[in-house]
Amino acid sequence: MSIRYTDYVRMKTGQYQSVGKFGDDIYVFEMLTGITDTAEYHQISKEEFDSFEVWSEEAPEYPKTYEILARPVLCSGYLGKAYLDPSLLRDM
Repeated sequence: MSIRYTDYVRMKTGQYQSVGKFGDDIYVFEMLTGITDTAEYHQISKEEFDSFEVWSEEAPEYPKTYEILARPVLCSGYLGKAYLDPSLLRDM
């Protein structure tokens, strides 16, 4: 499997974040980070993808967003992280 962060397909957007897919069955949460808004991708389930509009607006603490951000970064726009690491994929 050779998937680059540039293969991400954005399907739903929020403020500084989005959800989408790599390929047909890898659902991910995209968060823009750093001064240059570099993208990082965290795996999510199909259910989390479907309910993005709800949990992405859960103020004031955004518990679901922080739960997802605690998961490993599958790949990103940062140097050395351009390709998805398949060993980090979870059965979701």
